[in-house]
Amino acid sequence: SHVQSNVNVSILGCVSKHQPRRYRDCEIDYRIYIKQSSPVTRSLPYPEIALWYLTLEYICNGSMNDCDNASLALTFQISSSSCTREQCGTYGVCRILTSQQNIFSVCTCIAGYRGYGCTDSSYSYASKYLPSVLFLTLSNLMFIPAIIVAIYYHLYIEALVYFFNMFFSTFYHACDQGLHKFCMFKYDGLQLSDFIGSYSSFVITLITLSIVPRAVKVFLFVLGLLVCVTINSRDRFDNLQFIGLISITFSFTIVTWVTVSIKKRRLQPSLKRLLWITPGLVLAIIGLVLFVVVETEDNYWYIHSLWHILMATSILFFIPKKIEQNRRQIQTSNLEPNEHKLSTHAVNRGATLLDEE
Repeated sequence: SHVQSNVNVSILGCVSKHQPRRYRDCEIDYRIYIKQSSPVTRSLPYPEIALWYLTLEYICNGSMNDCDNASLALTFQISSSSCTREQCGTYGVCRILTSQQNIFSVCTCIAGYRGYGCTDSSYSYASKYLPSVLFLTLSNLMFIPAIIVAIYYHLYIEALVYFFNMFFSTFYHACDQGLHKFCMFKYDGLQLSDFIGSYSSFVITLITLSIVPRAVKVFLFVLGLLVCVTINSRDRFDNLQFIGLISITFSFTIVTWVTVSIKKRRLQPSLKRLLWITPGLVLAIIGLVLFVVVETEDNYWYIHSLWHILMATSILFFIPKKIEQNRRQIQTSNLEPNEHKLSTHAVNRGATLLDEE
């Protein structure tokens, strides 16, 4: 600039869209103020698609009159960058997205942080990070009693499915974290495995409760598993398809109960067995209501953990307890050879829900 040494020169600027504006008419967020020989960088996060104008004027000693017969050289540069100039900070990740042939960048915030650069901590839950991780992962250990009971009663397929559910649910939630994560393999694969395991645990438990030969149950297990894989590949977040699958499987189990009860002319399963199943049914219904209706993004970490606990505990009431009955049937078949053929169907461990004397 070529001005007198005792003159302080300042630059006033305005960035506006659609039409040029002077500094005094400019919106506060779009004003530019530059002191003499002081470089200034101004960032405009996520500008709208429009025709933009840059208007500049200068003043000397705070007045336009002192700048008579003075000249001033100004150099400015316009550039674009991904996300904000400060990037996305500690609690954000910069992502490049495409929408309707437009490419744009955005900061994806984690741990409840918000804002253009993920610097707004008003809704942050970073302090709850450790409890949420521990709740979501360790709550899956509640499946261990169900696995042990299933193995004890020779229900090995059921035990395998419960273990599959526990394993992948644990590592999926360890990977599904914003601050620190542990991923065995790709996130999408872990998520799909977790959903398949959860769906399969419901389906196989309900089929186990039905009164059909074990060979039929094994066929239904495979069919149910294939259906779970298919619907989760279609849309794993569609709660309606989950409710529909559970409703169909539950209806099938009830039909087998009614059919055998009519055929035997007595209640099957017995009243004692139904009373034992009832607490498990109540726990499962509460868990489903929490999962489908109550769970939100804010309460996810403890409501979903409670869902794990309720589902795993309910299985303990559903698993058929048949070993003692099987042993009695084996002893009876040895004492009464002539009736061996009539009791053979009851010897197969885990095959049917045996008649109670």
